[in-house]
Amino acid sequence: MKKSRITILKIVYVAIFTALCFVGTMVMIPIGSSKVHLGNFFCILAGLLCGGWVGGLAGSLGMGLNDIVFGYSYSTYLRTFILKFLMGFIVGSLFRLLIKRKLNGQILIWIATGLMAMLFAYILTMYFQPESKYSLTLVILTSVLLALILFVAIFSFKLDRTMSCLSFALLVALAVNVIGEFYIRILLSMTTGITYDVALVTSLGKLPGALLTSIVTIVFVLPLYYPLYKATHRINVFNDLEEYISFTKEEKDGTKEKAE
Repeated sequence: MKKSRITILKIVYVAIFTALCFVGTMVMIPIGSSKVHLGNFFCILAGLLCGGWVGGLAGSLGMGLNDIVFGYSYSTYLRTFILKFLMGFIVGSLFRLLIKRKLNGQILIWIATGLMAMLFAYILTMYFQPESKYSLTLVILTSVLLALILFVAIFSFKLDRTMSCLSFALLVALAVNVIGEFYIRILLSMTTGITYDVALVTSLGKLPGALLTSIVTIVFVLPLYYPLYKATHRINVFNDLEEYISFTKEEKDGTKEKAE
């Protein structure tokens, strides 16, 4: 396929998923001072189906433009442009790396869970030491990330290799998004003249929404990836996973019967 045609098709795919991310962000439920929305779902889906660059650009442009259209401050849409690009790019690129290297995603999930649990236990222990330099903020943030990882790890034993790799890539991308949301929000808020204490309280108030949005994204992505991949893989010119994707036993048996 000519390079010029590939570039045009990539622009088309980015445009389609940008629109989906834009609309998905509008499908939301307010949670305190934050919200739970479907924008992350479409960003992740773009990365998984079409690769890291399509996912990153679609998430960044779709959700960033949504922030601009609805009048959010520059610190909000700047944060969105950066983090949603990273989220879509990481999940698409890491998933492909894990699948093509034929790594065991379930083992990676449990290793990540163990390391996160040890980190949380260490920070919690140090927090209660006299004259501790560890803040409650750090304890809260690590507990949020641990809850996110545990949510996936509990159900990981039911997943095949493809879905385990997908789950691990998904966790990494969402963790980067949650951590980035927290710290970049503080930094950008302070550039507008807000004090650190106020910025910290505001960022803490957004954590529940970020965690719930991540959980909703996981709940939607895991059961829908296979059906959406099967429905689009023949027309998706950026699908490079045909020989690596492992379907469920029932689907393999059905394919075998047709061949016979």
